[in-house]
Amino acid sequence: MSFLVRNRSMVSLFVFCVSNLAMLAQEPSQAPQGVPPESDYMYTKHYAEVEQIMKAPLAGRSAKLETYMQKLHPKSKILQYMASFFTQIARDLQAAGRSGEADAVQAKMVKMFPEAAAAAEAQAFQQALQAKDYTKAIQLGEKIYAKNPDPQVVVMLAQSYIATKNVAKALEYSEKVLESLGPKKGVYFGTWLAAHYRSQGNRDKALEYYNRILRAYPSIGPEGWTSQGWAELKAAAYAVRGTDAYVKQDYAGAVQNYEESLQYEPHNDAAYLFLGLSQWKRQKLDLALDAFAKGTVLNKPNSAKARQYLEQLYKARNNDSLEGLDALLEAARQALGIGGG
Repeated sequence: MSFLVRNRSMVSLFVFCVSNLAMLAQEPSQAPQGVPPESDYMYTKHYAEVEQIMKAPLAGRSAKLETYMQKLHPKSKILQYMASFFTQIARDLQAAGRSGEADAVQAKMVKMFPEAAAAAEAQAFQQALQAKDYTKAIQLGEKIYAKNPDPQVVVMLAQSYIATKNVAKALEYSEKVLESLGPKKGVYFGTWLAAHYRSQGNRDKALEYYNRILRAYPSIGPEGWTSQGWAELKAAAYAVRGTDAYVKQDYAGAVQNYEESLQYEPHNDAAYLFLGLSQWKRQKLDLALDAFAKGTVLNKPNSAKARQYLEQLYKARNNDSLEGLDALLEAARQALGIGGG
């Protein structure tokens, strides 16, 4: 009987010791007298203790770490790394298929470490952009923007919406980029807006953005742009200016802008067509014929219309005859540097 009592006592003592050791595992080591709590010596001890907690069963690991953290001295160096440990727990839970618990840990982190949570969110946003996962980038970017409307976030959201062909949102955020950065720094988005409105036949809006870009870069193009890319933009911008002048019956202005556009895109059939019409309105008939001839020999979508006007004007000046027209067309080919046809 005494043997059983003794054994029961030993078992109870063992259980008591194990329980206390478990409690002690959540108790941070205290700095000995004279040792600062923020010292590397204490950091090493605390790190080892946290490592033990990170080996605990996954279900209670977050609660244990939170209890441990609350008992640390406010100056403890390990505190600045606590967010990373909670992040690891959330990842482990996610990997184990326990997404609900992982989300709960993430939500707790946002409250405990708002700055670290924001940094992690920003990093995830950048990673999504680098991976061209624009759907995820948009979800993260919108959350970040709602908290802090930083211009760089606006830029990346605009890029994401353009990439996903979400036109309404791309327009909204491209406008915001120009508002915050101006047309010089936001030139890419100004260009996108101008090209979009031009493709939609909205001449006024296209002209608004092209004019802003040309005012921001009156001579050389933006840094990093190829000469061809800048030439294409200027060709489009001056063509829109020319069309705007033509519609307003400013034929001299139309001529000036179409000729400027052709300096950058010399094979633009539409520009030659409207240049010819503008010269005709000004009664500069030789110049009109030259423009129509060049538009004709390009064999592009507007060439048939250019040919129609060319023959109409040529006949009116040559007793209803087209004799000699081939020579005019050949001269146009030579001027444009294209082969015969």
